[in-house]
Amino acid sequence: MSTNLPLQKQFNQLLSEKAASALPGKLDGKFVAAACPAGFNYGITYGANAYYNEQTLSTLNSTIQTDKDGIVSVSAQKLSDLLRQVFKSTAFVFSKATQKKLNEWDEAAEAQIASVLSAFTDSGFHFTDPVPPGGKIADVFNQLTEQYGPVTETCDNLPVYLTALKDALATYIEMSNQAYQLHSRASQATAVLNAAIQNATAPTAKNGGLQTGDASYYVAFDKLPTANQLIGSLGTGSNALKIHLSGDSFSSSGCKVHVEGKGDVHIPIVGLLNITASHSSQVDVSEFTSEKTNFSIDITYPGLTTVGVMPLSLSSDNKLGWYAVNILREIQENTGNDNADGYKLLGSEFSVESLFGPKGRLNFLKTFVISREPTIDVVFKEVNVAEFKKHIHTDNSVKVKLFGFISLGSVEHSYTLDKVDSNESERSVTMHFAAPDVSGTIPLNQQVAFVLGGVPAYT
Repeated sequence: MSTNLPLQKQFNQLLSEKAASALPGKLDGKFVAAACPAGFNYGITYGANAYYNEQTLSTLNSTIQTDKDGIVSVSAQKLSDLLRQVFKSTAFVFSKATQKKLNEWDEAAEAQIASVLSAFTDSGFHFTDPVPPGGKIADVFNQLTEQYGPVTETCDNLPVYLTALKDALATYIEMSNQAYQLHSRASQATAVLNAAIQNATAPTAKNGGLQTGDASYYVAFDKLPTANQLIGSLGTGSNALKIHLSGDSFSSSGCKVHVEGKGDVHIPIVGLLNITASHSSQVDVSEFTSEKTNFSIDITYPGLTTVGVMPLSLSSDNKLGWYAVNILREIQENTGNDNADGYKLLGSEFSVESLFGPKGRLNFLKTFVISREPTIDVVFKEVNVAEFKKHIHTDNSVKVKLFGFISLGSVEHSYTLDKVDSNESERSVTMHFAAPDVSGTIPLNQQVAFVLGGVPAYT
């Protein structure tokens, strides 16, 4: 558990309230703060061919994880990859009662089923290994439905060169129409499952995939904004969110932090404000404080912007999209229930408890809340100014960490400490941290916005 966990929770709660207030009518659910160190590439399309930015799509395709303390972060796990794995561990399964009836009907038509199976292999088909739930006759329906569409009662949708198989199947259907109805239902459900797996595995232009290169595609998303729309919103100065914190009561063990409208939290002094500059080693301002020290910190997130995007749902004809929410709902409702017909998890790789719910692995942000990189204004009073000035001065490449959980700047995208004003008589120091202006210096597809969090889609 982080020693600053109480402060982090209060900060996240304040951020959530501020975001809801600053974005009226623009959030399609409750905002949650979520750490995303990689940021959000807002150049969604770029270049002469207007290809989609794979980094942007990868962020949109990320799941979120919630740790045991309730802290949310954007994870490295991709939703399409996880969904594909889950669907591969899923099958359409009948209830015990339905399967019992089906078995009875198929036993009555056992001799004719043998004719169907023989004609199936004689026609060049091979049974799936392992055989799916429902046995080999179910596999026949699954494979034929996959290739030629749902098998009709007269089998007239099968090609003419499968005459023997068509005749055998038509006779079986005539003998046991009730069994045929169940096999047809299961095979069509299996075709939906297979389409979702295929479209998530191999995105193409035909299944709605988004082109990221001359011959490369990424899984599809719906309602993507344009890069110009995001650039315009991020550049709007009036769209800003501000958070104020202050602190005092320093001692050898820590200090008291006042969170705007949230009360006080006592935290360890080490890690209060950690600065790594290009000219020196890591510096922690706790080295220059005393029991009389007090401070204020103002964080401003300029250009507050929402990005509401959803994975493209699997279409009714199975040709477009990959996000099959109906399958997921059935998995959640039916797994472990022997009295239900429908999609169910098989095996032990996944469980309903781990995949679904507020901390489920399948959760993701359906709306991102982003901004330009935040600016930070810090004022310390009653500090050792002379010692402070020896270690900290203006620098165009610094990394900043506040309270042990707010990180700004990185090797690739560093911050600037562009203002350090001190007053020895008042024993005060003022610092201003900001991200450098990247316009014209970094390609659009590499320019990154800051992620505050967003609205989760809880599967």
